[in-house]
This record gives sequence, C-alpha cells and structure tokens, in this order.
Amino acid sequence: MQTKNITSMDISKEISIVSTCPARLFNDKHQGLWRGIQKYYPNVDFYFYHENKFEKESTGDYINFESLEIPKNYHCYDLFEEYDDLHDFLKTSKFNTCHTFNKNEMTQGYWNANSLYWFRKAPAILHASKICKTPLLIFLDADSYITPIGTGYEDEYTINDVYIQWAKKHDVLSRNRPGLFTETGHIVFNLEKRGMEFIEKFYDFYIDGRVFDLYRWDDCWVFDTLTKELGVKNGPLSQKRGAPDMLEGIVNHNKGKWQHLRSSEQGL
Repeated sequence: MQTKNITSMDISKEISIVSTCPARLFNDKHQGLWRGIQKYYPNVDFYFYHENKFEKESTGDYINFESLEIPKNYHCYDLFEEYDDLHDFLKTSKFNTCHTFNKNEMTQGYWNANSLYWFRKAPAILHASKICKTPLLIFLDADSYITPIGTGYEDEYTINDVYIQWAKKHDVLSRNRPGLFTETGHIVFNLEKRGMEFIEKFYDFYIDGRVFDLYRWDDCWVFDTLTKELGVKNGPLSQKRGAPDMLEGIVNHNKGKWQHLRSSEQGL
C-alpha cells in the first residue's frame, strides 16, 4: 500500500481521464467517477462520453446536464453525435445477435451478450485520444470509485510520479492477470509511444468486424488479442505482477448490480 502521496509534477500536464456512461448508470449510486474526479483530481481533464441522443430515441432516458454544475475541466460528448454511423453499426453488425446468447455467468454467452455495451469504450477512447493534450490517457470504467490514500479502502493509491513514470516506460498499462483475461476497467495509454496505434487498432478491430471471428467479443478478449498481435509493451498495474507499487489502487471497480441490469433494447 502506498503510504503517502509523493509527487513533484503537475499531473494535469501528464494525464487525462476518459470514460463512457449511459444515463441508467450515471444516475445510480454505483457511478462514482463523475464526483470522484472532481473531488480528488480537480485539475485533470476528464473526457466524458454519454448516449443521450440514442437513449432519448430508444428508452426516453437521458442525462440532464442542464441540472448539473459541470467543472471546467470536464469535456462532455455524445457518442452517437460524434459517430453518426454508430447506431447503424450496432443494428447491422453481429452485435444485433447479442440478445440470443445465454447470459449465464462467466460463459461465452455472458461475455458476448454484454459485449455491445462494453464496446462503447472503443469509440470513446479513440475520440478522446485525438483531442486530449497530455501524453497519457487513462480509461476508467464509470462504475468505479476514485480511491486515493486516506479514503479507507483496502487497496488505495494516489496518482503520482511513480505511476506516471511507469506508464511512460510502456505503450499501455493494464490489469493483466496470470491465467485470466485482462480486466479492462483501468487502462493507461501512452500516446507518445504505441498507445495511439493500439487505440486505433482497438476501434478498427470492431468496426472491421474482426471481433466477430473471435470466441468472445468483449473488450477484455479483444484487448488481449491485440496486445499479443501487435506486440505492444503492456505493463502491469499490480505490484504482484511487477509494477513498482499498487498502481491499480487508484480506483475501486465496484460493478455492483450492473452486470444484471442490461437488456438488448438498451444496447441497440
């Protein structure tokens, strides 16, 4: 565990954060990122991608940004406005078969059934990578809590020099786990190395339809497929896997009830 926050640099010049979130999650207690970044990293640029255009048409739900006080470092974009062909892709690709899979826990069906929701991070990360002004871009799942030192979590860490310098030595950092697939709720991309290339390939892998030739279609499976295929330098966030400290402790990824609250109508 990190015992204190040691940093000599202005991290807002080194990192930006990106996430994507539908209204049904944004308005739930398990969505901790929006408030957490504002509280603990108020000067860091946060690129937030929502689905208001799509959700207003499909479910009538949306995030009411007019009722929110949006910090000056928050940059909000509608995925379905930035990518005007995204809805057609979801409807005409094999993502339109996700509802046919058996959603039993930890089976191929479970991962494929939910893959169309997790896919949203690919266009969000790509768009953010082209407009952010920092060398490092961190993707964090919206159903995460920011957990710097002193918040009372078992694993907690504050982004500091150690985190940043470790990221700069690699193309990407991830929660890769021996014998298991990578957990992609916390990824760091080094845009000054091959992180940008990886982001572009990650998005293209879906849009080109290559994902549907895989055993699993979820972002974890695609991430692992691409890191091997491209040979990028993929560093660990876990100290047990070789990181210089418990870097994965900057967030607690609490999925809560969300793995049980999805339906095909909300995704397509």
